[in-house]
Amino acid sequence: MNRMVFNKYLVIIFGLATVYCSIPVQAQQPAMLTVSSSAKGGTTGSAINIKVWSGRATAIDFTGVNELITQIFLADPSRFTYATDTPLEKGQAMTVFLRRIQPLKFPNLTTTTVTNLFIETVTSDGVSHLYTFNLQPGENSPQYSGISIIPISELEISKRSLEVGSFRKATIDDIERGLVFAMRQSYTPSSDTVVAKVREFLALSRNTDKSLVEIAQDVRLSLSVLNELGLLGIRDKLKTPLTTQIKLR
Repeated sequence: MNRMVFNKYLVIIFGLATVYCSIPVQAQQPAMLTVSSSAKGGTTGSAINIKVWSGRATAIDFTGVNELITQIFLADPSRFTYATDTPLEKGQAMTVFLRRIQPLKFPNLTTTTVTNLFIETVTSDGVSHLYTFNLQPGENSPQYSGISIIPISELEISKRSLEVGSFRKATIDDIERGLVFAMRQSYTPSSDTVVAKVREFLALSRNTDKSLVEIAQDVRLSLSVLNELGLLGIRDKLKTPLTTQIKLR
């Protein structure tokens, strides 16, 4: 009797296992990668690499930074196409969807395997940003479904700015603005070696992940000079009159 009950349980367990194994397992959707808005590239930084796989779409999403897409330029449209979540002309689009297509031939248009994509956006306060991407075909299994642009983190902000006063930080743009202002006001000539070092500092700061302090040390530039330029840039932006003499030494 016990053996019959045991055999019955075996049949039930085997049957359940067979049913369970016959249920198709849904493939896990590759996740969206997150990219800080500080990596946008623009005219000075490095382009963001992005892949598109056959039969799939890859998204570039700007909802995380609340930026509206104003313009899209695809250098080589012979292998890729794009669409937006809402018509671009309405000025409300925040996501771009990229797809691969069978190669097309356009008269007088050169082609390449890896082309570049430019997306211009605007923030709620009217500031325009230009994002640059290296667009290339993906091979093998898809690695992700898209890229989500996210705000710059507090850590990144602290690395990409300098403390120039109580609760006041100077950004790279502030320092550059301060340099232009200093030369315009004849505080320093453009031929000064300090100006050359500041320009080298600015170029490196937009093309490396190092902190501003590390870059200043690499080019042997005094932090006090950068602080003064940062203050100049902030004051020029706010149109605040200077109350002290500036020394770029």
